[in-house]
Amino acid sequence: MSMTSRAAYLVAPALALMLSACAPGTGGGSATTAGAALPSGSTLEARWERRVVTLLVAERIADACYGEGIYLAPSPYGGAVHRATEELVAAGEDRTSLNAVFAAHDFDTTTAAVGRYLASRGGSVEAPASLCAVGATEIAEGSEVGKVLTKL
Repeated sequence: MSMTSRAAYLVAPALALMLSACAPGTGGGSATTAGAALPSGSTLEARWERRVVTLLVAERIADACYGEGIYLAPSPYGGAVHRATEELVAAGEDRTSLNAVFAAHDFDTTTAAVGRYLASRGGSVEAPASLCAVGATEIAEGSEVGKVLTKL
């Protein structure tokens, strides 16, 4: 993946969210607890991707729901990829290995996983209110996503 592709990946979620605010039909969805799970596996690659997906889901919810008082919980790290990497380094993982995971990663799979997870919970970037319902449920359940969010 070229540096331009990586930059586009990092900007794409924010752009999609901004464009979704202009879309007609922002009706809410209903959150459900069944459906797509976060990526799983015990390899470094799988654990890193799971954390990135978790953080991206939380970012999308927080971006759409700040008016509802749902925010990202404080972190010394910005951005899902950077935060996931730094959290794993802090937990003892090798930075060089994580950089290799990042360099080899297909972010299309991550984007698809974020979309599947949100859809399985009744959320859609095309319907920002639905993301707020998902966020509130995630926080109430204390899920991985919910632990990255906070409600003021």
